[in-house]
Amino acid sequence: MAHAITIRFDNEKTVTGATHFALKRIAEHLGVSQNKAVHIAINRLYDQFFPEDVSHDMPTPEELAVVRGRIPDETSAKVLDSLSKVFTDSNHDHLDAGIARLSR
Repeated sequence: MAHAITIRFDNEKTVTGATHFALKRIAEHLGVSQNKAVHIAINRLYDQFFPEDVSHDMPTPEELAVVRGRIPDETSAKVLDSLSKVFTDSNHDHLDAGIARLSR
């Protein structure tokens, strides 16, 4: 069961107090909700304080560099609003098989 708390923000940012403006900026910078930004902040601090408990399923900096290196530049990237533009035939068996291979 999920637990909920209420956060009371301070008017000024201090070492032990945060402002709603700070949370809003962090969430916007990360491109996530304010709720998710709180989770990210708590997890980062937890990982810093308790490194022995850190999950090792996150990519290493080297793995992230490889992934980032495979991202196409803006001129060659193409955004589609529907997979039906990519897979135009009515038989999607090949798509289902591809997804099944990726999930192994």
